[in-house]
Amino acid sequence: MIARISILSLALLLLVGCYNSADTPSIGSSTDIAVTPIATVIEDVVGNKGRVITYDVVVRGRVTSSDEQRNIYQSLFVEDETGALEVRVGLSPLYSTYPEGLDVALHLRGCRADYYRGVLQIGADALGEYVETMTAPESVERVIRRGVDVKPREATEMRLGDLTPAMCGRLVRVDALRAVASTSIDTLAGETLEDALWCGSVLFKSPLGDSIAVYTSDYARYANHKLPLGDIAITGILEWGDYARSGKECYHIMMRYERDCESM
Repeated sequence: MIARISILSLALLLLVGCYNSADTPSIGSSTDIAVTPIATVIEDVVGNKGRVITYDVVVRGRVTSSDEQRNIYQSLFVEDETGALEVRVGLSPLYSTYPEGLDVALHLRGCRADYYRGVLQIGADALGEYVETMTAPESVERVIRRGVDVKPREATEMRLGDLTPAMCGRLVRVDALRAVASTSIDTLAGETLEDALWCGSVLFKSPLGDSIAVYTSDYARYANHKLPLGDIAITGILEWGDYARSGKECYHIMMRYERDCESM
């Protein structure tokens, strides 16, 4: 009886290991599929309003995100030479199966597509109203096909004043930023930026006075680390949204790792 239980346990472990390693559907030969640029999906396939994609659309790019340090949750950001999008995937961790730089093909037929924080989101259809996170492994495997090589993309280096809405979802690097405000401190209690942590929302300004924000989840591994106060460069996924529920909108950068912040 003990031997039978051991064999069954081993079989279950092998099945789990297969899903988390290399046996998810492969991308196949590039000659097998017609690839649509992500910019075309944004402009022509989806347009300004959300919709369910009802015909065969395949995009191909590289993963630019990582949930390794827990600041990104249940999302894969994929970028090609023309644009970027976000795939909502309710499995974790994602970085071991879909590491940063992995070549992937996304088969979008049957997916719902809509915009959130300026980024085109892809996922399951929730009653024809919004993008739902894909949770069933078979659904994820139908949409995401893995490539065979991993080569992280270089971030696009931009001046803060030159960012555009079309760049939302892309991996960008912005230099010469300095923190001016943080929701992690209580100014009424006498706290200053010297006391600020990464957790919450931080507002940065460029030498020309342009603003950009960084939001860090309380679950991020570096959430309780001190905020650097000198001139820095930040790399991450570009978004657009409300700063700390203030009603004032600006660009945001979502960092993937603490090392995405570099002193200058």
